[in-house]
Amino acid sequence: MLQAYSSNLTLTANTPIPFNNVVIDKGNSVKLVAPATVEIEQRGVYLVKVDGFGTGSAAGDETIQLYVNGVAQPQAQSQFTTAAGDIFNFEFNTLIQVKSNNCNCNCYTSPTILQVYVGDQDLTEGFANILVSKLC
Repeated sequence: MLQAYSSNLTLTANTPIPFNNVVIDKGNSVKLVAPATVEIEQRGVYLVKVDGFGTGSAAGDETIQLYVNGVAQPQAQSQFTTAAGDIFNFEFNTLIQVKSNNCNCNCYTSPTILQVYVGDQDLTEGFANILVSKLC
């Protein structure tokens, strides 16, 4: 299980959100390996919860979205319309299935990589939280 967050974020469009503060890191199946990268090491089903808020830099539509191994997850996104300077909230929950363990015994596997991306506009004064928990 992993929970991490960042506050006072300033983010450039189309970049992953960094999570700079770890609240809980329990077990060895999920780990924060870089501020913007979470790795899942063991097979199973994982619940991923993301929430936060920020101030938009321009008027228009915005998306916060989960990427798994570099692929956008259509079921794991928050979309909204904002005006420049408006504060918006985002939140989504999803399940991720990891089919194989990442271990030295199997040279064909690698960890499952999770990243949360900001869409088309810069964000300021942001806060983001991620929770990744193994269900089974």
